[in-house]
Amino acid sequence: MKRKITSIIVGLFLLIMAAVPAAANAALPDRSEKDLSSLPAIEAYLASIGVGMESVVVQQGPLNYAGPLCPGDGWNCTAANAVVQISTATSGANIFDCLPAVNATFPALNECLIVQSSVLSIADPAPTNYATCGPDMTDSGKSKSKCTFRQTSKKGNNYAEARARTTQRGGGPADTTQSATQDANITQMSTTGSNTAKITETIEQTLNTGRPDDPTQTQNAHQTATVYQQSDSGNNWSYVQQTQFQVENAASDMAITQDQNTDSTSGRNQVATVTQITADPGANTSSLGHLITQRQSADCPACPVKQSQGSGLGGQSGKVTQTDGTVTQTTDATQNEDQLQDADTTGTWMRSQLGPQDCCGDQFGGTKFNHNIVKQVSKEVNGGLPGSTISDQSGMCTENVMFAQCEVHESIIQNGTPHQNDCPSPMNPSEGSCTISQFCTGPTCGEALAPLDALVAMLHTSLLDGFTARGLALQNPSLVVVRSGGVT
Repeated sequence: MKRKITSIIVGLFLLIMAAVPAAANAALPDRSEKDLSSLPAIEAYLASIGVGMESVVVQQGPLNYAGPLCPGDGWNCTAANAVVQISTATSGANIFDCLPAVNATFPALNECLIVQSSVLSIADPAPTNYATCGPDMTDSGKSKSKCTFRQTSKKGNNYAEARARTTQRGGGPADTTQSATQDANITQMSTTGSNTAKITETIEQTLNTGRPDDPTQTQNAHQTATVYQQSDSGNNWSYVQQTQFQVENAASDMAITQDQNTDSTSGRNQVATVTQITADPGANTSSLGHLITQRQSADCPACPVKQSQGSGLGGQSGKVTQTDGTVTQTTDATQNEDQLQDADTTGTWMRSQLGPQDCCGDQFGGTKFNHNIVKQVSKEVNGGLPGSTISDQSGMCTENVMFAQCEVHESIIQNGTPHQNDCPSPMNPSEGSCTISQFCTGPTCGEALAPLDALVAMLHTSLLDGFTARGLALQNPSLVVVRSGGVT
């Protein structure tokens, strides 16, 4: 048994998201949705999200389990796609193990919705809502996974964990394009209990193409993570890690084209939003990590090679907002992009790399000992001119408590040339809140920027049509590097 729940626990487990409208993903749920302690209340809630009672299996008993591995004798077990669980025994338990169907033909089946609500009498021990979602997919083309959690409790604790992994490997005549999407959304509310959320999303894409197959390769990956936690007096803890690893290898006697995360129609490649709200004596703790690693290698004796990594509308975006009373808050956010291009050819070699990053730390309340650090690292290697390397970093952190100090550290390395941008800076070590940015265009960082019309012409020449005007508008038209910081 994974967890024991010593009061009335009501859970809903849905695999098919096609029947669930967008309202089911509302970021700020109504607290009245906590009371799902009766079948009429459950039926009303299901109707509100477009699910009929006739489409679910109802389990009533001390031990209820939904998932692929029944614990054994004494348990009510089901493998149905829609389940309502009600346990009224003092030593009862409701357990959800959500392992979505791996189906590349029908991506909607690779989705889970988990809803848990606990109600209890004053005499009952504090219950725990426990839920996991673990899509693990292997294919060569297109995949999609989604995990959505909604947990509410009075004095009990909430625990939710999403572990999404997608592995794509290809390289034959029909395997030239790979696309993967992962989405995780956790909403947790407790009156006096604590909330724990953990999201790990990993996408690994590999394409190996040899002669005489088509040497056109395309990889795109998108990850979204949202955590909303609210407790009147308990602790909130959140961990989010998004990782992408893309590799393209091609050997051919024809023109080679390699693209990684160049689709600008789907927004950022990694997006994470964390919101935590509590009051004394509760504390907020958040850890957010972004990592994108891209590798391109081409071998063609005399043919043209075109390599592109990143898009001006892609890259990484993070946001952490914490609100507390007078208890110290903690948030660490790290973004890392590592891009490498290589080609062995005597023909024309066109290559471009873009690495937008923006992040993210607002703390309201707490103490002067609040911990709020943002780190951004961008590394681009493609041999320099005539290749194009563009890095755009925007970092910010906010404190509203007197003497609290947050930090932002930005690092860009383009073809071996580093540039560092920090807040607080050595010249002003007591800046309080920070907002800084730097924009570097290769092969080195820190050189004077060409006039705007010349830069636009260069972008088109380098086939960087996806680069947005946002980066240009934020920058000083005469300088590559923009540095600013100060108390806000």
